[in-house]
Amino acid sequence: MKKIAIFLLFGILFYACKKEEGEGGTSVIEGRVYKIYTFQNSQTGLMDTLYYQLDAGKDVYIIYSNDELAIYDDKFETDYNGRYRFEFLRNGDYTLYTYADSTVEISSTFDIKYEYPIFKHIKISAKNSENLVDDFVIEKNP
Repeated sequence: MKKIAIFLLFGILFYACKKEEGEGGTSVIEGRVYKIYTFQNSQTGLMDTLYYQLDAGKDVYIIYSNDELAIYDDKFETDYNGRYRFEFLRNGDYTLYTYADSTVEISSTFDIKYEYPIFKHIKISAKNSENLVDDFVIEKNP
């Protein structure tokens, strides 16, 4: 009986020491938010694209899992250059997202504006790591 109790105690301690995703680690996730604008060039008649950092003050959200349907755990407001940074993260799976603006033209006098999420998944597998995420590119077309 005593051996079973010791075995259970070690099992509980081992299970309790497992760290889940989230704060408390030494890793970093960082990236930038960009906007692109596609339009028809009036001089050449071709489609052109402008690619620039526009989103100062854009919120980027992090979920401490790879479940896109979960409520976000933290958020970061981008700086003047569209950059964000989440620090002190443990090993595990993370989901980042931000919102893109879109407009649907119903008629020449009426548009519907809405936002939709853009997701990025990242896995941290090493302590003290800096993880660069591919840029969030938010398209804006006329």
